[in-house]
Amino acid sequence: MSCPEFSIVMPAYNARKFIHESINSVLNQTYGDFELIVINDGSTDDTGVVVSGSSSVDSRVKLIDNKVNKGV
Repeated sequence: MSCPEFSIVMPAYNARKFIHESINSVLNQTYGDFELIVINDGSTDDTGVVVSGSSSVDSRVKLIDNKVNKGV
C-alpha cells in the first residue's frame, strides 16, 4: 500500500447534519491520491457514526474520534 500524496484534515464538532455532504465534496474531487482525516472533536450527536460509515465505504476516509471536546 502506498502513502497518499497529501492529507486533508477536517475537524468536526456536532456536524451530523452536514458532515456527509462535506466528506462527499472532498471525495468527489477529480484528483484522488489523498487521505481525508476527520477529527471528531467530542461530538454529542452522531457525527462519528456518519464518518465511520463513510470510512467503511471509502478507504481514503480516516476517523480520529476524540471523546472530549478539545477545541482548536
